Amino acid sequence: MNPFILKTERPAGITGVSNYFLDYYMPKANGEYVKVYLYLLRALHQPKRELSVTMLADALEYTESDILRALKYWEKQKLLRLECSDANELKGIYLLEIPLPDYDTEPLILQQTENVSVSPSVPAKKSYSKNELSHFSSQSECRQLLFVCEQYLKKTLSPSEIETLLYFYDQLHFSADLIEYLVEYCVCKGSRSIHYIETVALAWAEAGISTVAQAKERTTTYTRGCFAIMKAFGINDRNPVEPELKYMEKWLHDYDFTLELILEACRRTMERLHKPSFEYADRILKKWTEQKVHNLEDVKTLDQTHRKQSRQPKPAPTVRPTGFSNFEQRDYDFDELEKKLLQNQ
Repeated sequence: MNPFILKTERPAGITGVSNYFLDYYMPKANGEYVKVYLYLLRALHQPKRELSVTMLADALEYTESDILRALKYWEKQKLLRLECSDANELKGIYLLEIPLPDYDTEPLILQQTENVSVSPSVPAKKSYSKNELSHFSSQSECRQLLFVCEQYLKKTLSPSEIETLLYFYDQLHFSADLIEYLVEYCVCKGSRSIHYIETVALAWAEAGISTVAQAKERTTTYTRGCFAIMKAFGINDRNPVEPELKYMEKWLHDYDFTLELILEACRRTMERLHKPSFEYADRILKKWTEQKVHNLEDVKTLDQTHRKQSRQPKPAPTVRPTGFSNFEQRDYDFDELEKKLLQNQ
């Protein structure tokens, strides 16, 4: 295929990826499409801007049809514009500014972090200025805290992650020791996601936890609950993953159910599906919340009501007259008919 020119209306200083792309567009896209888009971003900063569909296919080990499908997908998403010749040959790709997402359909990242909500008693997270960040970086306690968190998370902290940790320290008034325990606890539970860490931090803040001792008391109860739930689902060979942890956090703290009720929902899930399903158990528990269930006696009462309703006779269906209703009904002696058929053989 003919070469084309890659252009942009964005500054080409570094290979930057918009947060809108990461939060909204990337989760919904095919992985191959994402790789094509990221490769185009990187290609912008190469001295030679001339590319071709064939070159992209070779670089990413895709077919040319794969590349074209990806380009048309991103054009439909309005992240780029394809420039074609009169002969419909691709002659240019123009990368556009990432449009603001349509929040009528929530991005996946927002769905995953919808529990990171701030109650009126908890201050909202703010962005820090360069001067404020410089002030925090001059404090040895903050520098040590960020260093320890990097060791737990096994990565260099991003600016947004640093701001989130400073939010715990500066606005939630967590001590450095409490933040270290918070991160350690979340990592031990199998999650290094800053979004999950923030979820737990806000839950602690709303519960009035301000010391490591208080946090340990809460997490000990939570850990025992998690272990019991995993066991009820027959999961004994691994730790819970992040989505499962979020469900259990909701059941144990947001719904404020007793462990006995949660285990009953797990038992019913296994009895119905014959396999673990946090989503199905969550539907049961959500329904119980709406029905003001507080204990197993309430569940038994609901079961009895349901059984009574199911035993009530249903009204007979109305029989609509058909064209055959005018025929005279006849009674047949099938034994006699069978004898006649045998005689005629």
